[in-house]
Order: sequence, then C-alpha cells, then structure tokens
Amino acid sequence: MQEIERFFSNLFSSIFNRFKYSAMDATERKVKDTINQQVEQYQQRSKPKDREDRQ
Repeated sequence: MQEIERFFSNLFSSIFNRFKYSAMDATERKVKDTINQQVEQYQQRSKPKDREDRQ
C-alpha cells in the first residue's frame, strides 16, 4: 500500500513540477521578448536623434 502511495505521490509531483517549470520557461521567454522589443524600440527612437545631433 505504501509503495502505491509513494508511486502516485512521485507521479503527481513530477507532473506538477513539469507544468510549473514549463510555465516558468514560458514566462521567462515572454519577459525576454518584451525586453528585446523595448530595446529595439528605444534604439529606433534614438537613431534619428543621434543623426540630428551630428549635423
């Protein structure tokens, strides 16, 4: 009986951890994408100003 409980406990624990880490990876990817987009937008905005300053 204890072996069965341990088996299902480990099974559910591993499934839960897989979902948890999958969600964490997705969140991390989304944060990186958002930061990259903001950096690109900032660089695009700052380029015309740099050109004007040089002239």
